[in-house]
Amino acid sequence: MTVDQDQVLLVASRGTGPEHGLWLWNERAGDWTGRQVDKVAQLSSLTGHPHLPVVYGTSGMGDEGMIHGWRIDAGGEATLGAKSSDGAEPCHLVVDPTGTLLVVTNYTTGTLGLQRLDAKGAFDGDIALVQLSGSGPEKARQEAAHPHQAFFNGSTLIVIDLGADLIREFRVDLAATGAAMLEPLRTTPAPAGSGPRHGVVLPDGRLAVSGELGENLLTGHLGGDADGWADLRSTRKTGPAQTRWDRNYPGDIQRSADGTHVYFANRSYNTIATFDVSAETPILVDEIDATVEWPQHILVEDDRLLVAGWDSSRVVAMPTKAGVPQGVAPLFDCDGAGWLHPHRLG
Repeated sequence: MTVDQDQVLLVASRGTGPEHGLWLWNERAGDWTGRQVDKVAQLSSLTGHPHLPVVYGTSGMGDEGMIHGWRIDAGGEATLGAKSSDGAEPCHLVVDPTGTLLVVTNYTTGTLGLQRLDAKGAFDGDIALVQLSGSGPEKARQEAAHPHQAFFNGSTLIVIDLGADLIREFRVDLAATGAAMLEPLRTTPAPAGSGPRHGVVLPDGRLAVSGELGENLLTGHLGGDADGWADLRSTRKTGPAQTRWDRNYPGDIQRSADGTHVYFANRSYNTIATFDVSAETPILVDEIDATVEWPQHILVEDDRLLVAGWDSSRVVAMPTKAGVPQGVAPLFDCDGAGWLHPHRLG
């Protein structure tokens, strides 16, 4: 594997101690060295600016919510800003392809926060809020809308709503102001009680979604009904889980570069499942012990997966062959490793 000297790995170190926050890690000749960039309590997710060496993060638990911005380049690091997300427990964020608008999912309060960015990538003006509505059958987790992920498919914003069992699509109008910047296009229902958490777009336009509450992998086309999804159990394991809960709570899903496989984190069972999604009906082809507890986030590189084990405070690598993990190798320890983000310094 060729190492890009300008490429670093940013890690959201999640917790409340002085050791937690944003960390920067370098790999040189197989050895990893890291340093803390900023102290942040409960840093939960990271995303990058499409054109600038700028990264953004969400933080907060319970009724708290913050967004953060940093410029990180070859000359060093600078904080661009930190402010309230105007909602509770933000868990994901994304920048539109023009680099003009930051969208944050406020999970607990069921809102999308819209934050304009200036030419340097800093926060510009107040946050506008879009309130979502809806619910699902699992009253403990689906009493209201709970957006868990937002990402762009071309110019369309896709929002995965765990609380309402919905995939929402929006058109972005940057010429508008406030909540009018998002125009709802359509909603696609997921199977009731599946609790969709994260999704990826496959080469043929299908969406592959992790069902956190239904413990299932869903694949299907946007615009269909709830019965139109291929619905498979996310793990071969049965019985009580190993970490945090007796029940398995799946989390992240990522796709291979060619889109023939997706990788699915069964967090309570501490496994990574690999599905072949090249046909309309996916096949579970492999499930491997992550060797870390509560695998919170997956990063796909050319020939390996990186997995952040939050409860183990460790990042591991899984080399792949023909899209399937072949084993696990420890990389480095980082307190509360909960999110991985590749970042270029140049």
